[in-house]
Amino acid sequence: MQNTRSPKHGYTHMRFTGVSVLTAPLAIALVALCAPAFAAEPLYLASQLEVDADSGVSKELGDCPYAREFSEVLQLALKRDGATFATGSVPTAKGRSLKVELVDFSLTGNGFIGHRMNMKFKGALYQDGSKVASFTDRTDFDGNGMITACAQVRTFMVGEASQVAKWVRKPVDGQELKRWGD
Repeated sequence: MQNTRSPKHGYTHMRFTGVSVLTAPLAIALVALCAPAFAAEPLYLASQLEVDADSGVSKELGDCPYAREFSEVLQLALKRDGATFATGSVPTAKGRSLKVELVDFSLTGNGFIGHRMNMKFKGALYQDGSKVASFTDRTDFDGNGMITACAQVRTFMVGEASQVAKWVRKPVDGQELKRWGD
């Protein structure tokens, strides 16, 4: 590679000289080896977080988009690692799929004094319809006042989706998700 300066415009041009015929195939092979292993096969995800009918989610959160946003944040977190994914019903008969469900929910307080939330999640990673690994997560969340319950739930879901994405990278069967050094 050789640097040349344009006398007319004063900016630098990069000019390649002496490129070997082997350089391009070698570069392609190096990229293929360094790509994440799970990037080739898509991971199937639900279009939104599944909520158990007996979870206790109140009707007041009916218009709150927390379930859809959970799935969107999970997809973004997985994309950062180079994962490919597809949405649909999970688990799938073929390929890898991830099922995440909100199974218990409790919300007390109000917008003036703040809200206290208790949530329990469970999830499983499947390969060709068979469970490979599963996790659970129970968390308590104290929110500040002067914010709606929907806004607080949505904020928490961003953190939960990030924790699930970390688990997907290195799934351990029966793991209880931890955060903040627990």
